[in-house]
Amino acid sequence: MHLALKHIWLIPLLWGGVFSAQIGGRQTFQVLDFNNSARVEALGGYLLGVKDDDANLGQANPALLNPNMHGQVNLNYINYFADANFGYTSYTRHFKNVGTFNASLLYADYGRFEYAEIDGTRTGGTFGARDLVLGVGYGRPLTQKISVGGQFKMVGSFLESYNAFGFAFDLAASYIDTAKNFGAGLIVKNAGMQLKSYTSGNRERLPFNIAIGLSKKLTHAPFRFSLTYDNLQKWNLVYFDEANSTTVDQLTGETVELKPPGMLTKFMYHITVGTELLLGKNFHIRVGYNHMQRQTMKVGSKTGMTGFSMGLGLKVKSIYLSYGLAKYHISGTSNQITISKRVGKPVQIDNLYRQFE
Repeated sequence: MHLALKHIWLIPLLWGGVFSAQIGGRQTFQVLDFNNSARVEALGGYLLGVKDDDANLGQANPALLNPNMHGQVNLNYINYFADANFGYTSYTRHFKNVGTFNASLLYADYGRFEYAEIDGTRTGGTFGARDLVLGVGYGRPLTQKISVGGQFKMVGSFLESYNAFGFAFDLAASYIDTAKNFGAGLIVKNAGMQLKSYTSGNRERLPFNIAIGLSKKLTHAPFRFSLTYDNLQKWNLVYFDEANSTTVDQLTGETVELKPPGMLTKFMYHITVGTELLLGKNFHIRVGYNHMQRQTMKVGSKTGMTGFSMGLGLKVKSIYLSYGLAKYHISGTSNQITISKRVGKPVQIDNLYRQFE
């Protein structure tokens, strides 16, 4: 990957290809929006209301952490377009009558860049760009159906000789009704601040997000549906330039007036949907759709599969494999693989959970 820039502090914008372009690109540490799970990626990027033994869901919503995840080690790798590579690992452990903890490490490498003058003249030599996130999460039940959780994250970003540091935390809650195969989750994500900015006096905001998600498994069919409404803190996510409210029809050459986005358009920019086809305990097929991603990353009339994602999950003996494919752009596809395995024996249900039986 090559990039010719004199002011290399602009490099954080390269990560905006996934999310920041959708809400203006005014935030730093976009790596905090990384999906650490191929399962979640395949379902459109969100899964807040499903509670099982998949410890990766404890990253998506810390309130979902539970004893069934005890001893689970997760390894995740994703190859993004433009030579960007991400590696993630986590370990989950339950402590009797205390709760369930999760420790994680995320490493993002954006490739190599060439030094150049502002006019594009390359001066020789290259430099790197990378991010690092350390996280600790915790979850526990309040009642038989309601659980709460939180996660604290330290983030560092290293761009040539420039670097920045900060912290973020998530607060979450979940409601799970196993009798009705229904679940709901709420998360306040990435609240925090940048402690040190890339350049003096240029402190930036974090990608703060409040999201709510619902999940429902059909009683007599092997389908589970999920629906997420994100960015509750901001109603209008649609970019519309009132100073440039006309366009030219490519077929007729006529000037066409662009109308401001209506209420339905603004609402749909918050919506992500996903479906899991549960073909037994050991094989699942997944499909997802992120509407805002499709609308903001499409190129003219060539939308292709932008905004759609898909994948599958397969359990082989004691190892669970997940694969997720997401189409972020007509020319940009991500492939993500997650491997999960339990180390040690499962824990017995302790008094923290027996009180609700």
